Amino acid sequence: MVDFDENLFGCLSSLSICSIALIPGGCCILQAIAVDRALEKGIIGACIFSCMLLCIGSSLNRARIRDRYNIEGSHLKDCLIWICCTPCAATQEYREVRRREGN
Repeated sequence: MVDFDENLFGCLSSLSICSIALIPGGCCILQAIAVDRALEKGIIGACIFSCMLLCIGSSLNRARIRDRYNIEGSHLKDCLIWICCTPCAATQEYREVRRREGN
């Protein structure tokens, strides 16, 4: 297993993506796009999942991304990251998937 290639606190290196994460609902949108690109499951379901279930849904979406790319982690760690660092988590996931799948 590997770790995320994109640093959790590297969100400021991509200010346009980071600014989207800071607007209301932006984190849900970024994560939904990342899940759709990584898993091809559809953006609507992933967005509803993360918005309706908040940190639990978002941490489960993060786990799906981790599973897809064989990235280390745990559900507890995913949930804590989404509780404490929501914009950074959304930006990290979006950038990770974009890097692995291409633009």
